[in-house]
Amino acid sequence: MVVTTLEGYALKALIYIAMKEDKRASIKEISVNNRVSFPYMLRICSQLRKNGLLKSIRGRTGGYVLAKDPSKISLYEIIYAMGRETIEIKCDYGKKKTVHCFPKDCISMNAWKKIKKSVDEQFKNIKLSDLIPEKKGEVKWQFNKHK
Repeated sequence: MVVTTLEGYALKALIYIAMKEDKRASIKEISVNNRVSFPYMLRICSQLRKNGLLKSIRGRTGGYVLAKDPSKISLYEIIYAMGRETIEIKCDYGKKKTVHCFPKDCISMNAWKKIKKSVDEQFKNIKLSDLIPEKKGEVKWQFNKHK
């Protein structure tokens, strides 16, 4: 799994908006406070809006607001809103003429799918509200312990 700057900045933008007292911020404000270029942040916020995580407010006091309560937005949703997956499974065996791949019977693929399902559940359990620090520098979430 590789978390790109795209997902990282999307998360930072959502946390920034959630932490604001009025829960509203302009693209310029978000980009300046997170040290991200305006065009890149515009692209990120547009993608988050398109996927139902942000709403845009027009007008002089406009900007972006969260489309849902932070406790209803999972880390999983944020990653998928940016067009990515938590774990990307790639298999090149079937592409070579000398190696025949049968995906339904692939022991390796079944193992990766099981791991991906477990990781996805972890990401679904981490909510945006869990990532909002109570004090500067504090993060209050933990991974679920397996039974």
